[in-house]
Amino acid sequence: MTMYGSTSEEAVRKRAARLCYRVVKSRDHPHPDNQGLYMLVRNESGMCVLGGRFDATLEDINEYLANEESPQAS
Repeated sequence: MTMYGSTSEEAVRKRAARLCYRVVKSRDHPHPDNQGLYMLVRNESGMCVLGGRFDATLEDINEYLANEESPQAS
Protein backbone atom coordinates (compact mmCIF):
# COMPACT_ATOMS: atom_id res chain seq x y z
CA MET A 1 0.00 0.00 0.00
CA THR A 2 1.31 3.44 -0.91
CA MET A 3 0.46 6.84 0.45
CA TYR A 4 -2.16 7.09 -2.34
CA GLY A 5 -4.12 3.99 -1.32
CA SER A 6 -4.23 0.47 -2.67
CA THR A 7 -2.39 -0.22 -5.91
CA SER A 8 -4.12 -3.48 -6.75
CA GLU A 9 -5.23 -3.49 -10.37
CA GLU A 10 -8.90 -3.71 -9.38
CA ALA A 11 -8.64 -0.78 -6.93
CA VAL A 12 -6.84 1.42 -9.45
CA ARG A 13 -9.39 0.58 -12.16
CA LYS A 14 -12.28 1.51 -9.85
CA ARG A 15 -10.63 4.77 -8.85
CA ALA A 16 -9.98 5.60 -12.50
CA ALA A 17 -13.58 4.84 -13.48
CA ARG A 18 -14.86 7.10 -10.71
CA LEU A 19 -12.78 9.94 -12.20
CA CYS A 20 -13.84 9.23 -15.83
CA TYR A 21 -10.65 7.43 -16.85
CA ARG A 22 -9.99 3.92 -18.09
CA VAL A 23 -6.93 1.78 -17.34
CA VAL A 24 -5.75 -0.19 -20.38
CA LYS A 25 -3.37 -3.11 -19.92
CA SER A 26 -0.94 -4.02 -22.69
CA ARG A 27 -1.74 -7.26 -24.45
CA ASP A 28 1.35 -7.22 -26.64
CA HIS A 29 4.87 -8.44 -26.01
CA PRO A 30 7.16 -5.64 -24.85
CA HIS A 31 8.96 -3.75 -27.62
CA PRO A 32 10.14 -0.12 -27.98
CA ASP A 33 6.62 1.27 -28.56
CA ASN A 34 4.94 -0.99 -26.02
CA GLN A 35 6.63 -1.55 -22.69
CA GLY A 36 4.11 -4.15 -21.54
CA LEU A 37 2.54 -2.24 -18.63
CA TYR A 38 -0.47 0.13 -18.51
CA MET A 39 -1.95 3.24 -20.13
CA LEU A 40 -4.45 5.69 -18.62
CA VAL A 41 -7.09 6.97 -21.06
CA ARG A 42 -9.66 9.75 -20.62
CA ASN A 43 -13.14 8.28 -21.25
CA GLU A 44 -14.72 11.25 -23.05
CA SER A 45 -11.95 11.89 -25.54
CA GLY A 46 -10.25 8.51 -25.68
CA MET A 47 -6.93 10.34 -25.35
CA CYS A 48 -4.05 8.81 -23.48
CA VAL A 49 -3.05 10.94 -20.48
CA LEU A 50 -0.35 8.68 -19.03
CA GLY A 51 1.71 5.76 -20.29
CA GLY A 52 1.51 6.39 -24.03
CA ARG A 53 3.85 3.48 -24.71
CA PHE A 54 2.16 1.24 -22.13
CA ASP A 55 4.93 2.26 -19.76
CA ALA A 56 2.93 3.37 -16.71
CA THR A 57 2.88 1.25 -13.57
CA LEU A 58 -0.20 0.93 -11.38
CA GLU A 59 1.63 3.10 -8.85
CA ASP A 60 2.17 5.81 -11.50
CA ILE A 61 -1.52 5.74 -12.39
CA ASN A 62 -2.59 5.77 -8.75
CA GLU A 63 -0.42 8.82 -8.08
CA TYR A 64 -1.81 10.63 -11.16
CA LEU A 65 -5.36 9.91 -10.00
CA ALA A 66 -4.58 11.14 -6.49
CA ASN A 67 -3.48 14.45 -8.01
CA GLU A 68 -6.72 14.59 -10.00
CA GLU A 69 -8.78 14.08 -6.83
CA SER A 70 -7.03 16.82 -4.89
CA PRO A 71 -5.37 19.34 -7.23
CA GLN A 72 -2.69 21.52 -5.70
CA ALA A 73 -3.49 25.21 -5.32
CA SER A 74 -1.29 27.37 -7.51
